[in-house]
Amino acid sequence: MKRLIRAACFLSLILFSASVSAQDRIAVATLNGETIWLEEVMRAVEGLPQEYRQAPMDSYFDQLVAEVIDTKLAAAAGYESNLDKDEAVAQAMKMAADRILAEAFLSATINSQITDEAIAAAYDAFVADTASREQVTASHILVETKEAAQEIIAKLNDGGDFAALAKESSTGPSGPNGGALGTFGRGQMVPVFETAAFSMPVGSFSAEPVQTQFGWHVITVSDRSIQPAPAMEEMRAQLSNNLSRQYLGRLLETLRADAAIDMRSFEDIRKDAQAAQQAQ
Repeated sequence: MKRLIRAACFLSLILFSASVSAQDRIAVATLNGETIWLEEVMRAVEGLPQEYRQAPMDSYFDQLVAEVIDTKLAAAAGYESNLDKDEAVAQAMKMAADRILAEAFLSATINSQITDEAIAAAYDAFVADTASREQVTASHILVETKEAAQEIIAKLNDGGDFAALAKESSTGPSGPNGGALGTFGRGQMVPVFETAAFSMPVGSFSAEPVQTQFGWHVITVSDRSIQPAPAMEEMRAQLSNNLSRQYLGRLLETLRADAAIDMRSFEDIRKDAQAAQQAQ
């Protein structure tokens, strides 16, 4: 566990940024006159694996503080030995600083746009998009060949009972139950099956067999409905996350559009790397 905590501490200290005002800070220790603040340790907690974070904090808090101290001492020793002047170390430090600054910029820019008004607008759009909440109640008959499925469709055209044919012929687990799949929304079935089921009128059955990786299906739809939208407060976290992803994508596209980017192909890079290795 000590190694895991040490690794998490190094990572979390790299990601640490002062987000708490000075008057609200809580000191946990001092090191050569420098205060170590509670938020530093809490960032270390965030870097721990989930199984450790679920344990009572008092069982490992002192060890985390010790790891923060060790990290600061080792870093100070690294500066004293001018290790920060080493080209590889300096480059790694610059990359770490770039990541911190990038994350801070992206977070601040995106958070400024996730207002109550933006969340309300996203909720209104969700409510208006009834297609995403559409549900169908369907049954199916699963068989191994297209010919077998076509024979079942012929029997249905002659007035055959769907549930009885499912019990007689379906190889799927729903066969004994008349092929009933219950009610489902979009994204719950394999795409080909979903497309077929959601495009069928209520009361109809497949005019042609539908093939998936499981075999050949004959589908019937008995009902179609729109799932009620949850209250906005129930969806606030989801709406906020969706907006964050949307804003992040747009922001990165804007930054890229204003930049001169020239990316070499992986094949060219690999050739250069192989040539450099052979030259050694």
